Amino acid sequence: MMLLGQVADEFLLRRAETEWFVEGDFDAYVRQMRQPHSWGGEPELLMSSHVLKMPITVYMRDKTSGSLKNLSEYGQEYGKENPIRVLYHGYGHYDLLRGHDATTQSRLCKKR
Repeated sequence: MMLLGQVADEFLLRRAETEWFVEGDFDAYVRQMRQPHSWGGEPELLMSSHVLKMPITVYMRDKTSGSLKNLSEYGQEYGKENPIRVLYHGYGHYDLLRGHDATTQSRLCKKR
C-alpha cells in the first residue's frame, strides 16, 4: 500500500483526535487522500510520522539569512534522532531535505 493510503487509514484510526482540524466533511477528505496525485500538508505530515513511526521536522528558509529555521516537529514520541527533514517553501509545497544533519542540509539549501 502506498504511503498516502496508509496515511488515510491513520486518519480513520485517529479520527477522534484528527477530525476537528480537517475542514469540511472528514470522510470526503479521507477519500480524497486515497486518490492518486493527492497533495498533503501538515495533517498528512503528522499522520505520516505515525505510519512511519519516525519524527518529521519541517524547515523553512529564513529570507534574511538564508539559513533554515525549524517550523514544526511531528512524531517526537518516536525519538528525536534521524528525523525525516522536509523544507516548506511557504506556498504549500514541501521538498525532502537530504544530508546528515541540519547544518549539512542548510548548506544544501543555500546552493539552490
